[in-house]
Amino acid sequence: MKNYDFQEKHFQISDPIESYFECITSCDIRDGICISRCVEILKRNDN
Repeated sequence: MKNYDFQEKHFQISDPIESYFECITSCDIRDGICISRCVEILKRNDN
């Protein structure tokens, strides 16, 4: 993701897995921070 202009609201889809994949596909594969943020969102949605 460029400029870390990440809005978690954008990824709040009813299915946490679908939300995770939408998030992860918006990340650059080399951007560990973006990927980690997607994982954290998935963890929070799993509760």
